[in-house]
Amino acid sequence: MDLASATRMPPARPTRTTSPPELSLDGLARDFGIPDLPDRLAAVDDRIEGVLVRGGALLGEASVRVARNGGKRLRPLFTIVAAAMGDRFDERVVSAAAAVELVQVGSLVHDDIVDEAATRRGRPTINAVEGMNHAVMAGDYILARAAELAASVSQQAAHLLAVTLGELCEGQVLEMRDAYDAGRTVEAHLASIHGKTAALFECACRLGADAGALSEANVEHLARYGHAFGMGFQVLDDVLDLIGDADRLGKPVGTDIASGVYTLPVLTALAGPDGGRLRNLLAAAGGRDGSENGDAVARAMTLVQQSGSMAAALQAMDRYADDARRAVGHLNQTRIGEALGAFPRTYATWALDAFMDRRFLEVPLRGIG
Repeated sequence: MDLASATRMPPARPTRTTSPPELSLDGLARDFGIPDLPDRLAAVDDRIEGVLVRGGALLGEASVRVARNGGKRLRPLFTIVAAAMGDRFDERVVSAAAAVELVQVGSLVHDDIVDEAATRRGRPTINAVEGMNHAVMAGDYILARAAELAASVSQQAAHLLAVTLGELCEGQVLEMRDAYDAGRTVEAHLASIHGKTAALFECACRLGADAGALSEANVEHLARYGHAFGMGFQVLDDVLDLIGDADRLGKPVGTDIASGVYTLPVLTALAGPDGGRLRNLLAAAGGRDGSENGDAVARAMTLVQQSGSMAAALQAMDRYADDARRAVGHLNQTRIGEALGAFPRTYATWALDAFMDRRFLEVPLRGIG
């Protein structure tokens, strides 16, 4: 399948879904030439659970539960791989990788509070089980433990993590500011992506490169790689919110439109020939008062799917993949450098195969114009 393509949704009908394939750690270990990569990531998981439950913390049980539901561990993967460029894996690398992942987990807990989400990846959220107040405290607790781990790595690591957390908050606020604004610019959207997603991937790579004692030049190259990967990662995530399979994703689709978050495919469609119709559907789909018109959301999704803007978004994702590859292009004589250069497209191919609604494979793919 051409990644830079989009499709038109056929009439809805029941589909039989299966669990998505795993992104094999053994395969990644071979690709990166790190045979014990699964064990290294397991050490990070152990560090995360250990710091969360230490001292019998009252917030530990709920925090560990959500941390275990943390997904693919891409950010700690990048920290470990970047450090491996310097042939380094030690306690500092483990703590740095765990700190990065805990920032991600804590931010998701806070996202679930803002979104009033009942599930994440198919499992109940803290706010759904223990309540909103408990979730607020748990999110703060998880971020505090991340800061503690970063400080144990170095003063520089603690500073970097704090700066990144500030960028994450700023990116999220930019998104909230522009909610339900059909006049939102692509530039504003990309600035939000930079803060809420790309900055943490950049941080993960930078922390690993620092822990691996790489040259200053290579630290910057790996940081640029992480940022470009993060930008493409978020664009892909936004595409899957429009053409994904809810069962496979473990969450509903169409939530961005319903919550007034107009992402790159929607903004591109708004600038197209059917932009006026889409604008009217978005206005009817929901509002800041929490109201939601499910029929208008579905119709808006279909219009975006048919507009060709999905192809434009995936083309943008491809450009970010190229940016990431170029950032580490001078390292392609190494096993790790070569694998890093290929990974953005490896990941995108896997994610589309794992999470895309299979009905999109049954119709011709097309782009804009």
